[in-house]
Amino acid sequence: MFDVVGFGALNMDQLYMVDRIIGPEEETIIRSFKESCGGSAANTIIGLSKLGLKTAYIGKVAMDREGVKLKENLEREKVNLDLLIITKEGRSGKVIGFVDENGQRALYLDPGVNDTIKIDEIKIELVENSKLLHLTSFAGEGLKVQETLLERLSSRPLISLDPGNLYAKRGIKSLRRLIEAVNVLLLNEMEIKVMLGYRGSYKEAAKLLADEVDIIIIKRGSLGVYGLMDDLEVEVPALKVECVDTTGAGDAFNAGFLYAWLMGHDLKTSCYFGNYIASHCIQGYGATTTLPSSEATRILKK
Repeated sequence: MFDVVGFGALNMDQLYMVDRIIGPEEETIIRSFKESCGGSAANTIIGLSKLGLKTAYIGKVAMDREGVKLKENLEREKVNLDLLIITKEGRSGKVIGFVDENGQRALYLDPGVNDTIKIDEIKIELVENSKLLHLTSFAGEGLKVQETLLERLSSRPLISLDPGNLYAKRGIKSLRRLIEAVNVLLLNEMEIKVMLGYRGSYKEAAKLLADEVDIIIIKRGSLGVYGLMDDLEVEVPALKVECVDTTGAGDAFNAGFLYAWLMGHDLKTSCYFGNYIASHCIQGYGATTTLPSSEATRILKK
């Protein structure tokens, strides 16, 4: 039995630091290069694994260099690989990005085998016995596979969803079947407005979904986090730390929030612990390199 199973795209992030983002027929200089294992759900699952939970991951990689690295990274972080699908054909997912001196980015997504995952490749019985299933986005047909998986579960774990920009842009109608199954919805201020096609405040947007989702969390970066559960609203400020890199901060928040919630803590405490884990993430480079170990959970006992 797993505490949490993640299900989302696995990508190798390849970032090139450049003088500026250029247009057609222009040239510029690459100053440096960074490569790291990515994928929103994977980042969150690694965070939960570091906090001491028993985790597993549903994803798909090829047997290329990137796929080997993605697999080894999950294994190194003690994420169970019984649900990981490895194919001999195709290429693993990549995100190729160009980042200028001001932090502006141009990102190119190559989904690779992420978009070839099939429901029959998933060991459904292993998912049924988990406490929580955490979902994030796919660029292609992965959404339909996630919907089918939820339909086929004979016993359903708690469901959390971070739709990210990719799913948010599809709109609420395209996500309706998924939203109806979700217990915890985690997204940022822009994403909830885009998803709903709503121009009002983030609080008003959250309340439009209150009858469909048990808990709605709006992540607001340096402005903190807003949580809504039934008629209870909480706002928790971000922790003041030196920010080095915001990559994966939202995924780190998800790990902290979901851990505290699974441990039986209330909405405000769970939001605080999410901010606490995110504050560790942004103090170093990469999405998971500075995430804390289970020692961090001691603050929940105070």
